[in-house]
Amino acid sequence: MIDQVGGAVRSGARGEFGGLIPVRPATGNLVVCLRGHRLDLDLYDKLKPYSHRYRLHGTLCEVCRAQEGCDPAARRLAEWAHLDVTVQHAPGAAPGDGLVLVAHPPAAGTLAGRIELHLDGTEVGAVTASPCASCRTATVDYVHVVAEYRRLGFGRTLVAAAVARAPSYRWTAPLPDGPVAQSFRARIAMRRPGQRCAHAGAADLTR
Repeated sequence: MIDQVGGAVRSGARGEFGGLIPVRPATGNLVVCLRGHRLDLDLYDKLKPYSHRYRLHGTLCEVCRAQEGCDPAARRLAEWAHLDVTVQHAPGAAPGDGLVLVAHPPAAGTLAGRIELHLDGTEVGAVTASPCASCRTATVDYVHVVAEYRRLGFGRTLVAAAVARAPSYRWTAPLPDGPVAQSFRARIAMRRPGQRCAHAGAADLTR
């Protein structure tokens, strides 16, 4: 990301926009933080930070911030950003900065659409999903996040973005190969697919 301020070009290379923090799909009612501390008890002020890196609003847990301040080696989970997964931009029409979702329609002869997660115009993750309006079912076919952006919630945000396109459908997801992918899959509350949707025909679904 490059901002022009007073004639000086800022690339973000010096961290002037902040670092990477976890991301979660935006919800209307936050009950617990990422470590499970309750946010609805009015024990502390609820701070609403803003991530200039993502250009998103977020939440800060004061309990986590105190814990992380005492343990420099602790994973940074006190602050996280909220991404509205229902806001999905068409290809070529997405903002060039911040964290945004870009939705591609299915290719001819397939049911599988693709949603990409872009950070400052660069793809950092993607999910492909195959919804069937006739069956009112959908399958998450494939989820990928670039290695340096993993463990930030990008994958689960992409899955939520796919489900947001057909929230009333019955969603399934296959069991992938490899321990890392299987660990992620175990966090998705979806059953394994049964018989393949008859409306897919002989089309080779994008995976």
